[in-house]
Amino acid sequence: MIKKYPAPWKLRGRGYIILYRFKKDFVNERGNIPEFLKGKFAGGFGSIMLVDYEESNAGPYSELLFIPGKFHHKNKRLHTISKIYVSTMESVENGIENWAIPKEPANFSFDKSGTGLESVDIKSGRKNIMKISLRSRGLPFPVNTKLMPFPLVQYRDNKYYYTTFEGKGKGRIAAVDSISVNPELFPDVSNIKPAVVIKVEPFNIVFPEVRTAKDTGNLI
Repeated sequence: MIKKYPAPWKLRGRGYIILYRFKKDFVNERGNIPEFLKGKFAGGFGSIMLVDYEESNAGPYSELLFIPGKFHHKNKRLHTISKIYVSTMESVENGIENWAIPKEPANFSFDKSGTGLESVDIKSGRKNIMKISLRSRGLPFPVNTKLMPFPLVQYRDNKYYYTTFEGKGKGRIAAVDSISVNPELFPDVSNIKPAVVIKVEPFNIVFPEVRTAKDTGNLI
C-alpha cells in the first residue's frame, strides 16, 4: 500500500524548463487534451518540464511533464498538465490524489558529461518515451514563476482541481542538442523549435493545497 503524502509539498532539485508557442492544430491533434478542455485552446506559452527532484514530501523522484498552453475555462485562461511521467509510485498515486495530475510511471536515466551536456533517457518498460540531450551555458540568473505563473486546472471524479505551483531557483540559458520522442507516449515536439530553454539548478517548488469545485456543466 502506497503511503499518503498530503499537500502542500515542498520540492528541491534541478531540471529544465523548455518553453514553446504551440500552434492550435498541434495542441488539438497531439496535445493529449482532456475532454473538458477540447476546443478551448487559448494560446500562450506551453512547456515541457524535466526535473530530477532530490527532495520532496514523497522522497526523491524524476519527472517529465507537458503543458500545452492556456485554455478557456469558466471565464479564465488556465493551464493544464495533459501528460506527465514520474519515477516512483508514491509520486504517481499522491499526484493523482492531491491535485488530479494524471501521473504515469516511467524510468529515468540522467547522464552528465564534463562539457555542460546532459542526456536524459525516459522509458516506459522497454518502450522509449523520450531521449533528449541539453547543453547549458552562461552566467546564472534568478528564475521565478511569479514572472510567468502556470495556474492549473485538472479534472477528476466530477470535480475541477485548481492550483498554482510556485518555483524559483538559479537559471542558465540552455539549448536542446537532440531530441527523439515516441508519439504514442508523449506529444512529439521533436520538429518544433523552443522559444527558450532554461536549466534551473537548484530548483525549488511548492505545490500548495488544491481548491476544488464541482462540475456543474456550465463551462465557458
